[in-house]
Amino acid sequence: MDNSNLEDCVHRVSLPPPEPFFRSLAGSLKETFFPDDPLRRFKGQPAGRRVVLALQYLFPILEWGPSYTLGFFKSDLVAGITIASLAIPQGISYAKLANLPPILGL
Repeated sequence: MDNSNLEDCVHRVSLPPPEPFFRSLAGSLKETFFPDDPLRRFKGQPAGRRVVLALQYLFPILEWGPSYTLGFFKSDLVAGITIASLAIPQGISYAKLANLPPILGL
């Protein structure tokens, strides 16, 4: 390939203008705590549907609960037992290392 063709395709992109500190901070905090617009699902919906969406937003089990199966429960149970079998002895051990009663590690 010809290098002269590559030079014709290169475009310079200028830096954006600097933002004021508080506007930048507010944007960063908004992106951190609300990465997507949490209310976008409500836009253009009838009032009844908005109530259902609000309840699902506040109580997520209402959204995924109806499709939860016995297979999911078995997997969640195994995962919970696995984590408990690792976390409980670890907590007790850390309490002993700190010369605290083992019950405080729980």
